[in-house]
Amino acid sequence: MFLQKTAIFTKGLAKTLFIVYNQQYNVAYSQMQRSHSFEREDKKGRKIKMKEEEPMKKITALLLACLMMVSLLAGCGGGSTNTNDNANVAPEDRVLHMRTTSALLSTDWQASTLTDDMKILWVHVFEGLYGMDEANGGYFNLLAKDIAVSEDGLTYTVTLQDATFQNGDPLTAEDVVFSYKLAMENSRFNYVTSFISDITAQDEKTVVFTLDYPYSAIAHTFWTIKVVSQREYNEIVASGKEFGTEPHTAGTGPYILTEFDANFVKLKAYDGYWRGAPDIKNVEYRVITENAAAVIAFKNGELDYFTDVPLTDWESVKAASGENNAMLKANDIHWLGINYLSPTNNNILGNEKVREAIFWAINKDDCITAATAGYGSPAYEYMPSEYVATSPNYRDGKFATYDYAPDKAHQCLLDAGFTEEQIASGIDVGTILTYGDASLPKGKECVVIQANLAACGMKAEVETGDYSAVGPRMYSQDYDMAIFADSGNYDYNNIRQQVDSESVGMYVVRFKDDKSPFDWQKMEELVDAGVATADTKERYDIYTELWSMVMDTKTIYPILHTGVGVAWSQNINVPDVPPLYYHIEKMTWAN
Repeated sequence: MFLQKTAIFTKGLAKTLFIVYNQQYNVAYSQMQRSHSFEREDKKGRKIKMKEEEPMKKITALLLACLMMVSLLAGCGGGSTNTNDNANVAPEDRVLHMRTTSALLSTDWQASTLTDDMKILWVHVFEGLYGMDEANGGYFNLLAKDIAVSEDGLTYTVTLQDATFQNGDPLTAEDVVFSYKLAMENSRFNYVTSFISDITAQDEKTVVFTLDYPYSAIAHTFWTIKVVSQREYNEIVASGKEFGTEPHTAGTGPYILTEFDANFVKLKAYDGYWRGAPDIKNVEYRVITENAAAVIAFKNGELDYFTDVPLTDWESVKAASGENNAMLKANDIHWLGINYLSPTNNNILGNEKVREAIFWAINKDDCITAATAGYGSPAYEYMPSEYVATSPNYRDGKFATYDYAPDKAHQCLLDAGFTEEQIASGIDVGTILTYGDASLPKGKECVVIQANLAACGMKAEVETGDYSAVGPRMYSQDYDMAIFADSGNYDYNNIRQQVDSESVGMYVVRFKDDKSPFDWQKMEELVDAGVATADTKERYDIYTELWSMVMDTKTIYPILHTGVGVAWSQNINVPDVPPLYYHIEKMTWAN
């Protein structure tokens, strides 16, 4: 009885401390956001620059220490029971509690660049012609009821479902045409729309896409581009407002976004949803920026569903979630981009032998230990082979691979023209940049690589920062070296984002340049050839040649594939758990 009362008291105290901490942190976070302009979409030129001040750091450290202590005490009571506000509440009034790592700044799906924003908007508020089946890989018909393809692969005739927007309006072909043309005006989506020459509404439920050339990866386009209500969009703009600044009902998704601010995002089920009303009616995302606070929140019942569980806490979170209520699956790729055009240190990174020395100097096992707590695997190509049927297998020996070899790194520096004395003193190779914090996985990788380079006679600084400040620099090639990350799509064509110069905002190494020593024309020809054929063997050969050329540049170095951890409370049933874009409409209350 004493332990039970102690558990109740300590859990209540933990909850109170967590709320206080999160409110304090998010107030500061919000103030820092609102004090600067935000840049997540270049068409508006907005910026957010967030910098945590020392007092805030002290508050964070103190409160987290208290929370962790209380969390340990609370564990005496058997800790997997959810303690949120759903006890003794009718199912239709219960609230599913989720986490998001940053404030949602727009309800326009096109303004979503962070994965957390996409989880909310791209799946639950808006829909595309195709959906993504991440549990099994591949795509399925969503707003598209049927698709007919011409023999030459240049015409796609799409018949639409009898769906409705959240405002009750029926989905029409004109809405699809409007949405695609809107997206095509945004350079961000060039890499998935540049091949489309025309889109027309044949009748109310039929859309015809005309392509410039066959494009075998069009399924990814049909998933990426979301459909909005033309009427509601135009009415919002006509009223003098920017679409996305307020809640709206312009999507066809299962949930309506009803409220959002610096601390939360609220969704309400769309009962008229064309695939059937969701069982879970109310959803609230809480902005929890700190991983440690999120772990404590989940363990104390403040979160029902926890995505991107910090892998350093994976075992304890899995234990707290209960049997069969957690999943870990390989998904993300982390890689090092080296800017051979960087003017730093007299263009030292322009020397191919220096870049090769960096490759040999990196210990992937150390990176895996630091960034994933061992829940990762070495990467030798862009995508995990388990995801991509057409992905080349590095073991075939068809393109260069690199592992940790300090002796080879040393010899490369000698071949680059450096003396033993210069190597012993340390050759300055610039700065390793990434977004986030030094305590987060990519930041930890930067620190490991810094140490690896130092052990091989190369000096490098580490720079981290908020995505809003660092991200634009990374994607505009304003860096020496940078750690990038991407989540798995189900087609090796995703490499196009990194190689093709048309992929504005994703083109991280500048192959196409007046000063480029690389055959970028051939690379882009191979990209186009890869998407122009549906033959698996042909695509395999094309992408093998492409990846071989990329590795020969010694500018993109795959480091690791990391797992994505997901855990959920015993209060909900999750029949199908994808690693990235979960579907709340598939969940039900367990009791």
